[in-house]
Amino acid sequence: MNSEFNAEERFRRTVGDVVVAEMLFIQATVESASVIGSGLQELGHHLLAAPSDPRQPIGSIASLLQATADRALEPYSTRFGYFRQLREL
Repeated sequence: MNSEFNAEERFRRTVGDVVVAEMLFIQATVESASVIGSGLQELGHHLLAAPSDPRQPIGSIASLLQATADRALEPYSTRFGYFRQLREL
């Protein structure tokens, strides 16, 4: 009887963890998509600006792409950290 209760409790905990992980993943995906969209806008401005334009972005395309990738990855690492903290409670 006790082992059945423990198995059921572990199953409930696992299902709860999966639900929380999925919610955090969806939040991170939405935030990351927003960052990628902003990065594409910046890239468009960078590519279309004339060299004499005072609003010409400073920096290389490679640095812009790297910065966008770094910002797009951050929501996932942050949410993973939240999930690990929740598991320790």
